[in-house]
Amino acid sequence: MHVASPNGLSRTARRQAQTRVDLIRAAREIIAEGGVEALRISDITTRADVAFGTFYNQFKSKEDVVEAVVAETIVGLAHSVEESPEFDDPAEALVASTRAIVRIAYDDPPLARLLVKLEQAESRFERIIRPQAGALLQRGMAEGRFLIDDLETTLTMSIAAAFEVIRGILDGRLGDRADFACAEALLRMAGVAPQRAARYVHAAAGGS
Repeated sequence: MHVASPNGLSRTARRQAQTRVDLIRAAREIIAEGGVEALRISDITTRADVAFGTFYNQFKSKEDVVEAVVAETIVGLAHSVEESPEFDDPAEALVASTRAIVRIAYDDPPLARLLVKLEQAESRFERIIRPQAGALLQRGMAEGRFLIDDLETTLTMSIAAAFEVIRGILDGRLGDRADFACAEALLRMAGVAPQRAARYVHAAAGGS
């Protein structure tokens, strides 16, 4: 998962920023291993190899660092969309980025649960993901891959669908191929013909 690195700062500011990065990374690892219930400030500082009091130079409370972990997680998911232009075909990029976002529920359930349960989690998720997702849909429209009449509505529905699929996987309502199903649904929402959407997803699944 992407964690921003401090650059372009004074030496002291870089050191402080790096300490914050280390604390967030340590907290994220602990949450991934045992859930947010296992999170203790002393464990965070030990893993980050900093003094206990240093934590309070960066965060007011355990809840504060949890918020930071969630923010970094969503930014990391947004990067999966931002990096999708490596695919020449926007439809392939949509499949790959959708799966990368949804798969947090399979790959890191404790962090995914934290993401969906925090107050205003869905609106925060949409706010951070929206610019990159919008750019991808616009690229598909410009290249004639996507036939979208109302970009803003399609974008809002697509982001909400991905968030709800994450929730459904965590709740046990959706199975182990929900990421593929979500990607196919979003392709169809973007105006890709059903058979073609199915072929894109089939190819992404390795033909299985």
